[in-house]
Amino acid sequence: MSPIFKCLICRKDIERSTKTFWIKKGHLLCSSCFDLIEENSKKDKKTF
Repeated sequence: MSPIFKCLICRKDIERSTKTFWIKKGHLLCSSCFDLIEENSKKDKKTF
């Protein structure tokens, strides 16, 4: 079982490996927040 961390944005509990935690330097996102950021970045690229 992987440890529980908090999403950096919404503070939801998410389960990630300790290795991922160290690779991301503690900046972990839940899938909902990650998808929202990706969606917004795609919209920004289309406007240029």
